[in-house]
Amino acid sequence: MSIVKAFLQPPARLRSLPDHWANRLRPLWMVLFGLAVLTVMVSTIYAVRASYYTQPVIHEFGLDFDVTTSSELLVGTYAPQGETPTVPLKNKVVSIDGNPVPADLQVSQLAKRLDKAEGNPVKIALRQPDGKLIELSQERHKVAISPADLNERNFRIWTRLATALFACVALLACGMLLALRRPNDPVAMLLAFAFIAIVAVGDPPMQFWLWTGKHYVIDILGSVFFYLLLVGLAAFPDGVFVPRALRWLIPVGIPLAIFVSSPAVNEDLQGVVAIGGLFAVLACQVIRFRREPVGIVRQQIKWAGFGFAAGLLLVLAAVVLAAALGDQSNFTPLLSLAVLVLFSLGLATMALGLIVALIRFRLWEADTVITRSAAYAVVTLIVGVVWAASYDLVKLVITEVMGHDSEAGATTVGAIIAAGVFSPTQSAVLGWTRRHFGGPLDQIHDSAKRLKSWGLTESPEEVATRALSIIDQAAHPAASAIVLDTAMATN
Repeated sequence: MSIVKAFLQPPARLRSLPDHWANRLRPLWMVLFGLAVLTVMVSTIYAVRASYYTQPVIHEFGLDFDVTTSSELLVGTYAPQGETPTVPLKNKVVSIDGNPVPADLQVSQLAKRLDKAEGNPVKIALRQPDGKLIELSQERHKVAISPADLNERNFRIWTRLATALFACVALLACGMLLALRRPNDPVAMLLAFAFIAIVAVGDPPMQFWLWTGKHYVIDILGSVFFYLLLVGLAAFPDGVFVPRALRWLIPVGIPLAIFVSSPAVNEDLQGVVAIGGLFAVLACQVIRFRREPVGIVRQQIKWAGFGFAAGLLLVLAAVVLAAALGDQSNFTPLLSLAVLVLFSLGLATMALGLIVALIRFRLWEADTVITRSAAYAVVTLIVGVVWAASYDLVKLVITEVMGHDSEAGATTVGAIIAAGVFSPTQSAVLGWTRRHFGGPLDQIHDSAKRLKSWGLTESPEEVATRALSIIDQAAHPAASAIVLDTAMATN
């Protein structure tokens, strides 16, 4: 009855979990933790095998493929980057050498059937979207790859896996800290279970679920982690919903979670609603932050808010980039890598910000980290714009002077200009942000000049008092004092 009442009349505060509930939830979390670790291990092995066996075998037969979000395998002919394939990737495999294949054929099964096919050429029957059948005769040819291309492929594969595993480790570590250190805290347990679900549907598990025909796992776990994360952020850090209207996310969050994970809804709309909803809840932390007195809770909100905001922005960048590219034919290997890396780094950033807030390591450096992160983002944007503009301009000049394009020359000159702009831009932006938004540590860094000038105009007692005030703001000691060899003068 208490659960039903919580949905009909949501509480303004999530109360501490009783010991008997905590004793049940902790073992459940440990089991799910183990399953998540196992999923990551299996999916990593699957991803490596897909990169070094499955995809190369399919390409050797002059074929390419795409797997939709509903685990549907679509096949067409292979074409080098920038060229249009003879048969687009919109067809389903019907048979190989006259042998029918199952309707839910998986990528790994296609590679095995092609690898074991005895015919040469292999006859592959495909069904087009309009229902018509076409037959391809494909001979197997070893794909020649240069050492440079091989190194680039290995770099892409292992960069993607390294960032993905880093995100998984960060999320699992944060979830473990929450579940083991604060088992009676409802907010901690909500986030701990949410992080487990995120790991189970992130990269590389997402590829595993899609390529093995189990896309429904992503839908189910996606709705679970979205709901838990939504309610957990709304009540962070002490279980109180601020503003009070956020308590209605307890019942309203369920249909919202189903909406953002339902396969019947447009994927772009789902992404906008999901990320927009999380950003809206995160923005409400500003209200809580202003109501809190100066102290540890404020710093925790800063770190957690920074981590989640930066993480969601990176995930949003990955979603926007993927949506902008649209059809798979627009995806180059490097752009695909960029989408996956941005997504994984976004998940890792959310966990790392929360870890700092929990263990209180460098808790008081939030202002400095946030300021410098924003500054470097601005510097990166400026340098990127300068490089892009100079690249096009130099390319135009070279074309006019030499009469032909020179990609290498334009790239080199553009990079030199961008490198020349980087240092002064970095100094200017960092200096401006430090002066206007710098935290206590930046005040200490900039206090050397002020101490020198104060020493010329103020008494030693006043200089010591001002210096102690600056140090107190940065170190936040329980007590502080000025020790002099002689007694301070009194008026």
